[in-house]
Order: sequence, then C-alpha cells, then structure tokens
Amino acid sequence: MTGSRGLLEGLVAVVTGVGPGLGRASALALAREGAAVALVARTESRIAELAAEICASGGRALAVPGNVASSEDCERVAAAAVSEFGAIDVLVNSAFRSGSFEPFATVDIEQWQKVFDVNLWGSLRMTQACVPALAEGGGGSIVMVASMSARKIRPNEGGYAASKGALLTATKSLAVELAESKIRVNAVVPGWIWGPNVQMYVDWQVQSRSITREAAIAEITENIPLGEIPPQEDIAEAVVFFASGMSRMITGQSLDVNGGEYFG
Repeated sequence: MTGSRGLLEGLVAVVTGVGPGLGRASALALAREGAAVALVARTESRIAELAAEICASGGRALAVPGNVASSEDCERVAAAAVSEFGAIDVLVNSAFRSGSFEPFATVDIEQWQKVFDVNLWGSLRMTQACVPALAEGGGGSIVMVASMSARKIRPNEGGYAASKGALLTATKSLAVELAESKIRVNAVVPGWIWGPNVQMYVDWQVQSRSITREAAIAEITENIPLGEIPPQEDIAEAVVFFASGMSRMITGQSLDVNGGEYFG
C-alpha cells in the first residue's frame, strides 16, 4: 500500500459490516487506494485483525466495534473516525442481516423488523451520524450496499428483498437532500458474491445433494452471462469507483454488479 498514490489518497473512509465477506474486501480495496479506514463490526477481534493487516502493509486503519442497530454506537463510530483521522470523506454501508427466508404467510413479522433494523435503519443511522463530518469537509461519498434480491424477486426472501428495496429508494432520496452539501449517495447492487457465505452454500449443496462442487457452481452460473460468480474483490472495485473522484458527477444511482444476471 506504499510507494504510489492511489485514487483515494488522503481520504478517510468508514466501512460497516467488516466481516469475512464484501465488507472486508471493500475495506482492503479502499486502503489499497490510499484511504485511511475506520473498520466497523460487532466482533472486535475480527476488525482488530484486519486493522493490523492494513497497517502492516503501510496503510492506516482503526478498529471501532459497533452495532449499526444502535444510534449511540453510530455516533461513537463517527466521533472515533474524526478523532483519529480528522475527517470523514467516504461512508460504505455494508452491514447487513440476511433474514429467516420463510414464506410471508407464516413468518413472524418481527423477523422482518429485525432485518429492516440493520439493512435499512442501520444504514440510515450510520449515514446520519456521518453527515456532519462529510458536510464539514466539503462533501464526500456515501455508498450503500444493496442486493439483486430487490430486483429479481424470489420466494421466501421478502424481508431481505424489501429492506434492500427500501434502501435503494432511500439512496435516491438522500442523494437529492444531501446534494446541497456536495455529498454524493449511490448504491452498489451485487447478486451472487463469491466469498465465504456462497462458498458455504456450495459446500452445503455438495453435501446435502451428493453432487459435485462443479455441478453446484454450474447451477448458479447458468443464469450469469459472464459465466462466473462475481468475486467479492471485483464487487469491491465498484465501491472504490463510487468512493473516488471518478464518480464526482454521479449521485442517486445504483450499479448492478452481478455478471449480467439482471439488467437493472
């Protein structure tokens, strides 16, 4: 991470949901491009390990344990980022809750509420906490991580799909309201993501159905024109794009990164 100036040199990014998947990949990609990164997740050991990895490579990182379902935690995260790095220029709302994936007719509706509390309200809480610092710095970029589930509707995914659909609408609303402060708001919309969660799903298919790993992957990629499950690292590059000056005149937009499975 040393030796050359990146797209995000001198910027400060806050990334939520820094688990083993897209959140982690996004944080690494942002740090690679020169951003100082405040890493947010509920598991302190996980973000501390990633912060150490980034710093060992010459980057700057701060581990801030927090839960986006808590307004107090969101305020504390924003304050910690400003205290450590002096500003916030980029916010990546990657924290999510997957839901119970049950039929609507029989699901406990409180399960939907729990999904919304993280995927929608958690993103909005963290955004609201970071807006003052973004505005004070003359603007910046907010990147929401949505989902193809809100575009390509499938059975038993109502809670998750609805929460991500609401997030996409909120992205447009915030883009209009925050434009006066030169804050851009956009969304990255992944489909299947080749990372720990999908790898576990493939392994489960292999074990439960006695099929080969290749067959399980082929069932997924059959509907992906590019013929590959998009790696989390490639999706993270879309996050970098929205965080950087390359998208300076783009706001209120959603970018589908799914190998062509769905055209938004």
